[in-house]
Amino acid sequence: MILHDFIYEWDGKSTKGEKPISWWPGSYHVKIIKLATDKKKISYLVHTAVILKNASAKPNMMNTSLKNYIHNFAMKISKEYDIDIDKTLWIELDDKIRVAQLKANQKIAPEMRYSISWRPIRPNELAMITTYIKDM
Repeated sequence: MILHDFIYEWDGKSTKGEKPISWWPGSYHVKIIKLATDKKKISYLVHTAVILKNASAKPNMMNTSLKNYIHNFAMKISKEYDIDIDKTLWIELDDKIRVAQLKANQKIAPEMRYSISWRPIRPNELAMITTYIKDM
């Protein structure tokens, strides 16, 4: 079930003292999908998927990839849309479909830090999102 479908843009500037997603502007088409749909009392390891596709809104605008900034993006989106980072598949559609694995590191500062690795999407994960990526 699609919970949200929108274009997310950032200008690369710091506002309200918050760190931007990246210091360069960018935009992404974002779909937030609820994967866990049954009503039984089952605890899912992953119950949400966030599907991302680079969406340059302005032809002359440099559009930053989230490859190196997915942790900043995930923290901002999870805060704005009440998503649990650890129970979410962060999927980027590009030449290849890849899944970001965010591993929480020790909490050093007021916010959590994450180590990031990317892997190819698994066949079962692709099967779950195929209908949602056709129009992206």
